[in-house]
Amino acid sequence: MGHSRVLLSLAALSALSPGAAAAAPGADLKPGEATVTVSAEAQPAEVTRTPAPVRIVEADELARLGSRTLSELMEALQPGAVMPSGGAGAAASAFLNGTLSRNVVVVLDGMRLNDPTAISPDLGALSLVGIARVELLLGPATVLYGSDAIGGVIALTSLGRGAEGCHGQVGLKLGTEGQVGSTAQVQLSGARGWVAAGAEAEKQNNGFPGDTFQQAGGFLRLGTHLGEADITGFYRNSGQTASVPFTTLTNASYITLRDYEPGRETQARQESWGVALKWALAPGLVLENTLQALSGNSADPGSDTAPQQSRRDFRRTEDQLTLHWTPTTAFRLSGRLEGSQDTSHAMNYYDPSTYAAVPYRGEGHDLAGALEERWSLADGLDWVAGLRRDGGHRDLTRLDSGLRSRAGGAEAGTWRTGLNWVLRPELRLYASSGQGFRMPNTTEFALNAQAESLDGKAYPISPERSHTIQVGATGLCAGHWEYRLEAQRTIINDLLAYVYDTSFAYPPLFTSHYANQGDVRAQGLEGAIGWRGGADVACGWDLILRSQETRDLDHNAPGQEFGQQNTAILRHPFFTGALSAFAQTKSWRGDLRLDRVGSRYDLNDTTYAVIPVKPYNDLRAGLSHEPVKGLTLALRGEHLLQPKQTVQDWLSGRYDRNGNAALVYGFPGSGPRWSLGATWRW
Repeated sequence: MGHSRVLLSLAALSALSPGAAAAAPGADLKPGEATVTVSAEAQPAEVTRTPAPVRIVEADELARLGSRTLSELMEALQPGAVMPSGGAGAAASAFLNGTLSRNVVVVLDGMRLNDPTAISPDLGALSLVGIARVELLLGPATVLYGSDAIGGVIALTSLGRGAEGCHGQVGLKLGTEGQVGSTAQVQLSGARGWVAAGAEAEKQNNGFPGDTFQQAGGFLRLGTHLGEADITGFYRNSGQTASVPFTTLTNASYITLRDYEPGRETQARQESWGVALKWALAPGLVLENTLQALSGNSADPGSDTAPQQSRRDFRRTEDQLTLHWTPTTAFRLSGRLEGSQDTSHAMNYYDPSTYAAVPYRGEGHDLAGALEERWSLADGLDWVAGLRRDGGHRDLTRLDSGLRSRAGGAEAGTWRTGLNWVLRPELRLYASSGQGFRMPNTTEFALNAQAESLDGKAYPISPERSHTIQVGATGLCAGHWEYRLEAQRTIINDLLAYVYDTSFAYPPLFTSHYANQGDVRAQGLEGAIGWRGGADVACGWDLILRSQETRDLDHNAPGQEFGQQNTAILRHPFFTGALSAFAQTKSWRGDLRLDRVGSRYDLNDTTYAVIPVKPYNDLRAGLSHEPVKGLTLALRGEHLLQPKQTVQDWLSGRYDRNGNAALVYGFPGSGPRWSLGATWRW
């Protein structure tokens, strides 16, 4: 088996997270000498020289964890920070460092994957097929990835050029709840170019009658070298269907009750293709240009007779031009120009005169410029700073009438800066700060435009703005002990929140809308300690503790500060802990991880009242073996402490306030699940 090297660094996931990869027995475990780089910066930089908390998962670790979607991987990396609405395949978003899910940006090879019609990226719809590396940058990341990346950036790197010749792998997985899946990928590399391609397919039941999940996808990448230029073409397609049988109905007495409808389902598909150029113009001068077309569609659940209630589709064309200038080894300057055009269609906003969906087309145009420098001020002391200017507008066209209007527009400048100081291998200090800016998208503008057309009132909205500061320290003690301590605070001004129509008019007016609801503060403190050792048997353990809160600064009285008046900040656990351990020999490896996700506030799905939810525990286990070279067998257990619920359990709310892995009240999480996988590499 290709045992993963210990990519231990003073801030990398591979050093301190419970999902860390272990070294082969007898390896020299010295994090200070690691050469892991952060490719999610303007250009790759050593992780120990990055002024931000970073978690990195390499290809071997991704294979061992066996995550199918980005949501499942993030649950393993950041327990309590992912919010799935149910089991496998359910819509899921992440709130990193206690910030909001809309403050997280997902990029693939530097290009955005965020759906422009969605309020936040749906991690449950993003497949990991063909992904060779995942980086999680917490806090205000580089300005090159946008002014809204205040919570962090999840940077995915595709499988690229491999070693000379033909390499690949095939895998098969079987498990409880009808789980079955297969994957295959291959890399061909030669003197004239390279090709990488792969595909996956998976199906699983989620433990309830008619509650199924299906996923399929594939990718193709090819590249060649022409003089001083590298050219890469890429294509990627993934799609999934997931049942969402959990809903509510209002009876004749105007009482809202839960209702189980196994015919309801969601659908999501995303496709991207494009070409990238990297050209060394002169010594120390590199030009990069990437053109990408991203498209997708999604369908929300309806009823047994109409499985999809609403459909949306989008298409984004984006061009990204970047110039890197490195006159000396101590200084680097990067400039970027980027522009994008979005077009979207939707059928999910209702006309009370006909009770039919109103079709609309939304258009978004954005242009931005950014400049970022990295300067090594002294040995071990690095300064990173950047400036960015964004501008854009949104237009809406009602397709039944042809009425076109300018929904809104804005522009703003933002900045980020950070210092990283490696005093010695035993201690690294870092600090960063920055501003954020988020333009409302076409969905938010469309809802408000509809509300205005119904009651004649004006519902103006403006961009959100934010300020973040974070500090941290990581280090090594006595050769085997490692530690990390990080603190972060973000203030979000003019928060955009969804305001429900409470007029109780009949027929209903459908005037729910978005509004700027004042200021919130998100802050968190995280500490971690880990130990590595062993010779013939490598072993180690990690402990991570995180405390966080998201507080409404405009409703700060007792009983209102954590979301009772502003539901945009609900569902953030106040405390999360994780304890993990592993042991590894030449051909065997075992892993065990226990998570404790603390109490939180949530929204009752039938009364819409804000309620407290108790903490819960979760347990994961894994055992892998390499009986012969190239063949790996892996047994995995997930959600082993979660109760296995029945439909009657859910209808009665038996486990509602005990907490569960879903983190969304009213959507039961996955129960215990086991799988056995086999992977053959050549």
